[in-house]
Amino acid sequence: MTEKFNANLLKALESAQDAVENCRQAMVDANDESCRAMYSAIKRDCEKHIQMLKSEIDLHKDQDKWDH
Repeated sequence: MTEKFNANLLKALESAQDAVENCRQAMVDANDESCRAMYSAIKRDCEKHIQMLKSEIDLHKDQDKWDH
């Protein structure tokens, strides 16, 4: 069962990392400051989620619940 939980953590981590990259590019492509501000806020949120996910992965590893 932990394998599925770990796979979900990795999927969520990859998605958040992709979102950060997409927001970085969107900030470059944006045509006004309000769009850039929105993408910047989303990027910051995703970066927080990345840290949360990495912490959870570390916790799983410390508890010997990580098999990836």
